[in-house]
Amino acid sequence: MSQVATTAHEIEGRWKWPDWGRGPYDALSSIMLGPPFEGYVELSTEVGGEPWRLEVRYSKSGIAPRLSDGINAERLYEWDIVGRGRGEKKASFNISPRFPGMCHYETGEPLRLPWENQVGEVDGVDVEYHTSNIEPDRGLELLPEFYTAIFEHAGEGIHSHYFRSRPHEASTMWAYERYVRISRDWGRKLSSNGVLQKITHFLSDLEGVKAELKIDNREVINHQNRLVLDPASVRQLLPDHTYGRKFEIYQLADPDAVDKDHPSYHPKVEVLVNKKMNDREAWAWDDRHDVTEQIEETLLNALHWNDVPLAPDGTGVYIPDDHFDAVSRESPVELYEDPTPRLEAKTDHLLITTLRDMGETARDVTETVATDGGATVDDLADDLGKHPATIYRAIKDLDEILELEQGQVSFRVRKYREELRALVDSAEYAIDSLADRIQHVMGLADHIAESSPFQKWLAENGAEIDYDQDGNPEHVRMETILSRLKSSSFENVQRIAAEALEKWRKSGNDPSVLRQAQLTWRTPGGGTEVGFVGAVADR
Repeated sequence: MSQVATTAHEIEGRWKWPDWGRGPYDALSSIMLGPPFEGYVELSTEVGGEPWRLEVRYSKSGIAPRLSDGINAERLYEWDIVGRGRGEKKASFNISPRFPGMCHYETGEPLRLPWENQVGEVDGVDVEYHTSNIEPDRGLELLPEFYTAIFEHAGEGIHSHYFRSRPHEASTMWAYERYVRISRDWGRKLSSNGVLQKITHFLSDLEGVKAELKIDNREVINHQNRLVLDPASVRQLLPDHTYGRKFEIYQLADPDAVDKDHPSYHPKVEVLVNKKMNDREAWAWDDRHDVTEQIEETLLNALHWNDVPLAPDGTGVYIPDDHFDAVSRESPVELYEDPTPRLEAKTDHLLITTLRDMGETARDVTETVATDGGATVDDLADDLGKHPATIYRAIKDLDEILELEQGQVSFRVRKYREELRALVDSAEYAIDSLADRIQHVMGLADHIAESSPFQKWLAENGAEIDYDQDGNPEHVRMETILSRLKSSSFENVQRIAAEALEKWRKSGNDPSVLRQAQLTWRTPGGGTEVGFVGAVADR
């Protein structure tokens, strides 16, 4: 199956070149200082047929000039080259000299920069880069092209090799972000499925990790919802990953202010690695491909764990913009099993304990809220003939599964409301049967992390499967109440059967084999129904 290609967003770092001494810096200073530019120039150019608008200006460094520099100034200038391309493409380069014995322009004290320890006591140039919506290696390609364009504009020649050799091994990167853009509807699904919350809860019982979840839905759902993970947290989620990172869903604060056909109407899903999340340590420029791989694996696995389709072909999931093409990548990233199923088992354990220990009033409240879909405290008191204070005490006892907001009582987890309602409405209702069923699911959940997608589907749906003597699936039994009607409050049996076939195929099996197996499920009327998996899925 194809996977969507991610695109670069923000990248920052520093390149170092001792190859030509201070040559690139001194040459640029010679044409920029004095007439006709007087320290500032704007020009247009093309790089590989792509138009760019360049701005060159100076900023003052903290470095005192050498006597041999022959300038009448207390400090050396640094040169900023800012290029703006199509859309929001931008490439900024700050070019600064390096040489032995650098001193501060005011104090005369030696400057303790990493250059001499990393590169040596030699002259050279240091280039701090910041690119937006440009791939890392493309940013490196743009620098010498911009340089050439500036000197051509000045009518001067330039050394053809400047910035065209590999940067010194001490060159670094300290921020790197990639993204995809998904439809607003899928963004809401991603939020409601709780990928950030699932990961946070998964890590909450683990020692030696640090994670921070920040939710900002004040203006709109998914405005800025982010999860920051330290390296130890990341290693718990993805084998062999080493960098701390931030996973973020970002939606404009007022997306309705733009046309629905505009890409920014839809949210971005981004992963950022920076030095702040890695003990304030940058990483080598030479490691950029490894960092790219880890970012992309994080981004696509997070989508995969929440059943967001990864293929961009005709799914309507991915929205192209000026920089994100919503096309398939050349080679797929590795997909890992969802590490968070134990979260559901942990939550289910809380429910089991609550159900088995509840008193009569708490049980009545639970049943009423399950069947009515929610109720006010006053309504519950009237219906059950109890004082409101008694209802409040019952709700407090049920705090693990019920929530009270502005007088309205509802279930914290929707699936429990659906399960309880199904059992209350069934002919063989017993509150303990729900606890028994959940406990069965929990028993399977211990194996989910190492299971195939189909085994995970069996566990999550409380289903069992029998195989014939040849090892082919013969019968799938589901204890869940299912309905043939799509408008029913119960799960739709056609969707469940289709999902079974999809998970079977994702586990590397032939779907035609499972299509011939019988499927048995419980009906809303209290009976059972049987059909072939394939026939039910095709209805």
